[in-house]
Amino acid sequence: MFEFVESASIWLPGVGVMSALILCSAFFSSSETAFFFLSRERIRRFSAGNSRQRLIAALMENPDRLLTGVLFWNLLINLTYFAVGLVVIGRLTDRGYPGVAAAAGLLNLVGMIVFGEVIPKSVAVAWGSRVAELAAWSVALSLTLLDPLIPVLGRSARILRRTFWPHVKRETQLKPQDLEQALDTSAAHGRDMLQIEQHALHNVLDLNELRAEEIMRPRSHCVTVPVNGQLNSTPFPTVRNLDYLLVTDPAEREVCGAISLDHLYRAGQATFGELAEPVVYVPWCATLAHVLTQLESRFRAVAVVVHEHGEMVGVVTYEDLIAIIVSETPSRTRRMLRREPLIEIDSNRYHAEGIVTLRYLGRRLRVTLSRHDETLYTLAGLFQDRLKRIPRAGDQVDWHGWVLTVIEATDRGLVRALAEPLRFTDTSEEPAP
Repeated sequence: MFEFVESASIWLPGVGVMSALILCSAFFSSSETAFFFLSRERIRRFSAGNSRQRLIAALMENPDRLLTGVLFWNLLINLTYFAVGLVVIGRLTDRGYPGVAAAAGLLNLVGMIVFGEVIPKSVAVAWGSRVAELAAWSVALSLTLLDPLIPVLGRSARILRRTFWPHVKRETQLKPQDLEQALDTSAAHGRDMLQIEQHALHNVLDLNELRAEEIMRPRSHCVTVPVNGQLNSTPFPTVRNLDYLLVTDPAEREVCGAISLDHLYRAGQATFGELAEPVVYVPWCATLAHVLTQLESRFRAVAVVVHEHGEMVGVVTYEDLIAIIVSETPSRTRRMLRREPLIEIDSNRYHAEGIVTLRYLGRRLRVTLSRHDETLYTLAGLFQDRLKRIPRAGDQVDWHGWVLTVIEATDRGLVRALAEPLRFTDTSEEPAP
């Protein structure tokens, strides 16, 4: 004990520096755990919160940058910490205090593990959101300081890889067609997977083929509100089965955010702009795999689908994509209208909604689609293509041996049709009542 007191002038300055470094290491360790412990739903809510919460959501949009920055500073601090510890141990040994030097070496390692890693990470797991909010501005500043150095580190890594491992090549990736063939072969030769699992995997692979306009909610089924409006002073049209309100900016005439109806309970006197979550924009021809990637990487819930002139034609929600993956027979009508897209009212007679896709309708009616049909996508689109106008009640079209009759058409473009077989090819012959 006397040696510790006698050698205090040697180790005390080093211990002070190491204590400060442990606090810095604890900060970055807890920040890393707190940020990446946040759920997707929490990050979505942060994107419409206060300034700290929006900063957290912005940092999580680029998780590679965040993780690289936090790990870099943490590694630099830890190396500095152990370097100072070695200097203190060396001075104690040179001055003739080998016992104190041994104790300092042991406490050096234990202190970093306990106070620099274990305790901070445990605190971050217990109070993740609070720790993330407290550390947001400091982490953002540290990443800003590191941004000029990241390209240099990337180039250095490429130079080292090409110098020491020049023959390393990327592995070839399987194509979606190969995976689909493997699933079909597995289903044909055995029962290694349950039927519901096969449907889910097929739906995942179909995301590379389906386009956004095939499953989007049309603009006529969306409700837009002004960015400066409030819940208690904004009239709403009578549209049922809504999940999100789209917030528009009158000056720019575009959708700038979305509000989940589940979050309107906290509206109060806040404007729609303050409650709105950011959205992503995708072209009408984008695949669903691309849309899902954009929503996942940016922690968004709504993708606004635009046509070639940049105007909104519909929206795709994250819930829609998940429903497509897990449903045995995915249907846009079932998601939007909460009813079956095709209802059998009699033998070979069906009621069909206008937004039902021709792909779904052809599969249920056992019809082989033509190339032109695949460009129309929906039953309402088929009517408009054949009639060259907006369909009205009583309009009829023939489609691959079926007669499609409009029985209901609303001013919002909603169409309901009756589908029945074309029984009489001779026009002089009257059909039975």
